[in-house]
Amino acid sequence: MIVFNLHCAGGHGFEEWFTSSADYEAKIATREVACPECGGTDLTKAVSAPRVNGGASEPAAPCGLPACGGGGCPMMGRS
Repeated sequence: MIVFNLHCAGGHGFEEWFTSSADYEAKIATREVACPECGGTDLTKAVSAPRVNGGASEPAAPCGLPACGGGGCPMMGRS
């Protein structure tokens, strides 16, 4: 999955997830993606820095429970 920062012609910025760059191109070309604020479909990619994990550990869970660090959250009923 790839997340892109997008801007609409109305100046609104938002993020959208795509399975690949080709998926982005196809959905933009067919106007399947719309601005969540105004519904505009004239979108462009904004400049964004890539996220690189340099081997840092995952951040601690906000509730402090060790199970949340592994991706499950007992507080939310997820495993």
